[in-house]
Amino acid sequence: MRSLVSLLASCLLLVSVAAQTPLRLDFVVGGLTRPLLVTAPPGDTERIFIVEQPGRIRIVKNGVLLATPFLDLTTSGIVSYGGENGLLGLAFHPQYATNGRFFVFHSGWPWPTEHVRRFTVSAGNPDLADPSSGVGLLQVPSVYGHHNGGMVAFGADGFLYVSLGDGGSTAPLWPNDPQNHAQRGDSLLGKVLRLDVDTVQPPLQYGVPPGNPFVGPGDPRDEIWAFGFRNPYRFSFDRLTGDLWLADVGGNREEIDFEAAGSAGGGNYGWSCMSGTFCTGTASCVCNAANLRLPIHEYPVAPNGQAIIGGFVYRGVAIPDLRGSYFFADHIRVELWSCRRLGTGVSQLTNRTVELSPPSPHFLVGPTGFGEDGFGEIYLCDLSGKVFKIVPTTPVQAGVVPFGVGTPGCSGAHTLAAVGSPVIGNPRFELVCTQAPPLFPGLLGFAGMADVPGSDPLGFGVLLHLGLASPFLVLETMLSDAAGVGSFPFAIPPAPALVGAVLHTQVLWPWSPAVCTPSSSGWSSSPGLTLTLQP
Repeated sequence: MRSLVSLLASCLLLVSVAAQTPLRLDFVVGGLTRPLLVTAPPGDTERIFIVEQPGRIRIVKNGVLLATPFLDLTTSGIVSYGGENGLLGLAFHPQYATNGRFFVFHSGWPWPTEHVRRFTVSAGNPDLADPSSGVGLLQVPSVYGHHNGGMVAFGADGFLYVSLGDGGSTAPLWPNDPQNHAQRGDSLLGKVLRLDVDTVQPPLQYGVPPGNPFVGPGDPRDEIWAFGFRNPYRFSFDRLTGDLWLADVGGNREEIDFEAAGSAGGGNYGWSCMSGTFCTGTASCVCNAANLRLPIHEYPVAPNGQAIIGGFVYRGVAIPDLRGSYFFADHIRVELWSCRRLGTGVSQLTNRTVELSPPSPHFLVGPTGFGEDGFGEIYLCDLSGKVFKIVPTTPVQAGVVPFGVGTPGCSGAHTLAAVGSPVIGNPRFELVCTQAPPLFPGLLGFAGMADVPGSDPLGFGVLLHLGLASPFLVLETMLSDAAGVGSFPFAIPPAPALVGAVLHTQVLWPWSPAVCTPSSSGWSSSPGLTLTLQP
């Protein structure tokens, strides 16, 4: 496949952006208890893992909810559940396929304390974790038992990022971070941390990346990567660009913060002297100081209260024109939106609440979290115990154009089609050819040039639609099944430089003379297909 990847990288053209595709919510699974997050191990396109707040991780495998949880901590005595507490986060190690390690964020004891704990998959069953493998990595007292944060995720740098809220406050006045944790350098609360979970630096059970912004003697603590947050319940990394999107549940404003990939960290997002761009009046920092980071999007908190639920940048394969759109929600208002980043703000801000109403008899009670599967498709978790998937109203295909007619085989004329759209980062793009000789190999060609009318330059009686004089010509093997359907799946690299790359493809099939002779050479050919890689 190296030659095919090289060919992709060599062909760069511009791609037009289509109008936005209408969307809907598809019901995936119900009967869960407070699902909060959907995720999948790197490279796993058959399973999704769902975090339930009481302390369970469930698996949906090929569309079926497995009866036995992947991990059940509800009777372990280590998870405190209720209100904002419970099992809140899950992240699979980038090398999960070889080391079987995953990490969870949960509330626990002595109450209230937030924990990051490592587990390992069982040796004999990939659908079961080993509950005895748990190792505590981090414990942070959270003071009042809410504003926990709770997200864990690996960045493109291979380090584990952890979000912690400011620990909350007390009724009935609910003062803004009364102990000033979000701005204090000696506290891990109100922060995003960056940890090296592949290294142990005693007495710590983890390592501190040497590039962390505050590494060195004294405070701020070395683990801190960014600070000034109230309740960063959900953040995510754009799986294509590595950019970080963080939704901070606000006191006066609900806000979305942004850090570009490769950032050195160290940013101060202003809580509690600022909530978004609103000056709170606290003396924890100087409102509108030049060193404070402002959100790229915010909206005011209404009298009945609101709670922003951060989501993901869509990088799936089913809706090419929405790749790059960030989806988020509000738990209290029960609303869903999408937007794109534009400089220091957002564009294409779209309220999708009506469009993404679940199919009858389902309805949303309150969004609790989002998630991605192995293809980058986005899921929505709801307080009702249900999980939904964001899908196009009708199937969409972009960047695939057929041309030519080919030479019919013994079973009739071939068809050549693509499964899905050729978008960068698609882990399993597939080409399918029909009417092939059963259980036989054919030649699948890729070229940078096409002969649309077709010709027979070699005198074989086969109509070729690929330019043999193309500077790039790559041949692969396509195998057919017993029904005479050939398929060739391959991964398209997640490389932004490939956007607009154009490939032309065609399949040639040899036939046994005992069956028939479709041409003077005994070969047939499919029509051609032009693939333009989508952003």
